[in-house]
Amino acid sequence: MQKISFELGKNIIDTASQSGVPSFHTRNVDGFVSYSVNNVPAQIPARYVRPGYEIEWGPLFAFTMYADKAEDPRLLVETVTLQAGDIGKTHEAVQTFVEQTLAQFNRGKWVRYTDADWHRLLTGRSSILDERGQLSEELVSIDPLYKIPAVEWPVLAKRGMTWRWTGEGVVAQLHVFNTSGEDDFSYDIDLEFESQKVYEARLAKDVADRLKDGDARGLKLSAKYEKDKKARAEQLKRLEFNAIKRGDAVYMAPR
Repeated sequence: MQKISFELGKNIIDTASQSGVPSFHTRNVDGFVSYSVNNVPAQIPARYVRPGYEIEWGPLFAFTMYADKAEDPRLLVETVTLQAGDIGKTHEAVQTFVEQTLAQFNRGKWVRYTDADWHRLLTGRSSILDERGQLSEELVSIDPLYKIPAVEWPVLAKRGMTWRWTGEGVVAQLHVFNTSGEDDFSYDIDLEFESQKVYEARLAKDVADRLKDGDARGLKLSAKYEKDKKARAEQLKRLEFNAIKRGDAVYMAPR
């Protein structure tokens, strides 16, 4: 095995046989199927092979593919999760690794992705600031072209950072979280590829189920949700205004 090759939208058994991995650990729970391999040798990366969207990523700790018979009886790969291996024992090493990943997405055909009702795609430093101009507690739509100052990296990483893209019906998400304690240095770094259709349907179902359950218990969550949505829309307008005022912009996907 020299590298692990994969893409979404094809039968999981066929994808596994063509991946270059000699043996997977497999599970099938009522038609929800996973193929995984752990403790991947450091020199073996995973490569997403969709033309124009290629991403090569490693070192890996784990590689996992998922398919759901309830979604499609052909057992098409809907989600692939990559967990990073040992990147290094400094924030600088982790930041360098993340920036190398971002550079690959920036070179490809990927465009930034977000859920427009709750977040805005702002450029530059504005993508990590709240409406007061302080470092945000919610970092789910960071501009992949913005270089985070090294002095701020540990602070943001401790809060958890996410970059999101879409390309040809696939949502890719890079999650970076500094999980270090007082006596250890550690990060959780995951790169996920998921069918955009499945991703958005899952999020919508999660919200619908939560609201239905809350309403059934008399919590009036649906009314609160709509109120929060309107308040968030006003907040997003302020974030946009502040971004433009400081010289940044609202991201527009290239055509």
